[in-house]
Amino acid sequence: MNATIIPTPGAQPGFRRRVASAAMLAALIPCCALTLEIDASPLLLPLLRPGDALLYEVHGRINRSVKTESRVSSQFGPQQLQGDLSIQIHLSVQKTSAGKPHPSAAVETELFAATPPPGNSPAPRAGKLSFDILGNGQLGNVRDLGDLSPEQRLIWQFWVARFAFGWTLPPTRLKPGEKWKFEEPELNDSVIAGLVWERETTYARDDQCPVIPAESCAVFLTESTLKQKSSTKDSTPEAYRLHELKTLGTAKGHNEVITYISKKTGLVLRANEDVQQSMDVTVMKSDGTNGVHYTVEATSHLETLLVPQPNPPSPAQP
Repeated sequence: MNATIIPTPGAQPGFRRRVASAAMLAALIPCCALTLEIDASPLLLPLLRPGDALLYEVHGRINRSVKTESRVSSQFGPQQLQGDLSIQIHLSVQKTSAGKPHPSAAVETELFAATPPPGNSPAPRAGKLSFDILGNGQLGNVRDLGDLSPEQRLIWQFWVARFAFGWTLPPTRLKPGEKWKFEEPELNDSVIAGLVWERETTYARDDQCPVIPAESCAVFLTESTLKQKSSTKDSTPEAYRLHELKTLGTAKGHNEVITYISKKTGLVLRANEDVQQSMDVTVMKSDGTNGVHYTVEATSHLETLLVPQPNPPSPAQP
């Protein structure tokens, strides 16, 4: 979930219905041209059933610093954001169905404050969302995401990217030491055109699981670097041209995610994401007037943990 630092020429940034990292969405890992030997390792995907209920906690800290230089006021642009975040995510599986390369699932999530208020009052609910995890790792039918605050949206996007990580893996058995690289465009509406993520994921090792030490976990490391292919002198996205705006500037970033997946249940038991992103950009009218210069520095650290429940889902599919 990566800190969202890119302004848009309107108030609707638009979630792209793909699993991505807390703030710029986390990596989708497509099937790539690897020759994988089949061994006894399980596929790292939970076999969810209707009625399954899971509880995750997400903790972290976000720091987004924005400096603005302008002689005119602007309603667009990134906002300052700083603080500690702590949320519980209650997940319930509504239905499942066959799909390729993996089964799909319809899921409902509720977000609550992780620390309840004093007394016997229940923790206030921050929001309720429903969505589908499709067989190829994409999200579909995401509903009510716009009801969340920017901080809550960032947390949820980080969490869902980690929870659905197994759906994005190659649909075959993997072995420790295997890695794959690929490139994909930045999917958030960006003030700078031509941004792409260069990603490398490594199946680092098998290790004792966090949260449930009796189980063995597959540990994945994903490193992502944001690269710019547009000119720094004219980095205008098409959406900005349609609004008769011009942008010029640079953006860069680096994200690192560590994900622990139980080899028994296929569930993500813990994931950590560290983000560093920066942007230096000027937005102006197409004739070069009324320019607004933004300098943005954003860092975040987010962690999600499964809270064990009495009746966990079935073991990972054989």
